[in-house]
Amino acid sequence: MAKKISMFRIIVMVTGLIILMIPWYQLGIHFKTLVAGGKIMIDLKYVITGFLFLFSYLLKLILFRLNQHKKKEQPLIFKIEKSLEEIFVEGLLMILAFNGFISVVIPVVMMAKNILVNTMKSLSADNGKMNEKSRLGFMEYVTLRLGILSLLFYNLPFELWSFYFADALIMIATVLAVLNGCIYYFNAKNMLMNRE
Repeated sequence: MAKKISMFRIIVMVTGLIILMIPWYQLGIHFKTLVAGGKIMIDLKYVITGFLFLFSYLLKLILFRLNQHKKKEQPLIFKIEKSLEEIFVEGLLMILAFNGFISVVIPVVMMAKNILVNTMKSLSADNGKMNEKSRLGFMEYVTLRLGILSLLFYNLPFELWSFYFADALIMIATVLAVLNGCIYYFNAKNMLMNRE
């Protein structure tokens, strides 16, 4: 059951990226544009992707419930799903930056941090040690995904009151990513030096 849900989640994430990546207008397909509050133009394809994004994390919550008591080695499909989740999030950040929703600096920072952390994880694992997940990392994880979700829904309803909730979440997540990357680097470096 868990493997089927994981595969379905992969399909949901890939579908979300495809919807935003394909130049539909060149294929003669035009998504409906909605108007909120008489001034906010909403492209329906972002809203659809927002629902898929939200649905993918509801599926992840279900998977967590199913697997929380299992301590054995995770199947390959779960590892693929975890890697694709990073690609999904980074892909959405790049698309949002390309379309002017956020600064291009944000996806660059997030990608650089992920490369650093994954490299240090690999080195730590090779030396028989692995860093545990931190509260700071969890806060970054949650704020980044809530920020992306809010952006996909055009920061509604906060946009009606000129409160930039989504931008604030994205900026907080970026700062946390920098701090988390630095902490992870120095912790892993100390572990490797002690190992030697």
